[in-house]
Amino acid sequence: MLLLVNADNVSGEGLPYLIEGLMDRGASSVHAVPAITKKGRSEFLFLVDAPADRLEELGAFLALELDTLGMRVFEPQHFPFTPVRIMTVAIGPSEGGPGFPGVRVKAIAGSDGKVFSCKAEHDDLVAAIGEITADRPFSFKNLKASVELAAISESPVSLCGIVFTPETGKNR
Repeated sequence: MLLLVNADNVSGEGLPYLIEGLMDRGASSVHAVPAITKKGRSEFLFLVDAPADRLEELGAFLALELDTLGMRVFEPQHFPFTPVRIMTVAIGPSEGGPGFPGVRVKAIAGSDGKVFSCKAEHDDLVAAIGEITADRPFSFKNLKASVELAAISESPVSLCGIVFTPETGKNR
């Protein structure tokens, strides 16, 4: 279900509390979009993706925290891009030796099986950056770009003495 709630009495400082509270109560994603309403008043539009069985608890939390009198509920149709392949990209020094076992990557492939889009798992990137920066400086953005380039090209990528080697996984 997709919930839509507008609120004109929320400060930017209160947003993290609201988002975390919604996530703790079963929302799978929350977006707070700044907007302008009548007479130039600022507000936030909250888009909350949640299962139907969580609506009552989420609604109660929103009413309590936002003083809202209701919410709009939509039943959107999800159109997944398929096939989705889970790939792993191993990371290691170009001169050999121990490396990081791998970063999971969700890859979308066309009907020909070729990957045309991918996204590295954030938590895996965070774990990897801690391992590979012990010996040399390496930015998070370069790590993400290198992992995703290796996955989308389906071939090893070398950058700053680090090799990123994709290993294909299973379709989901």
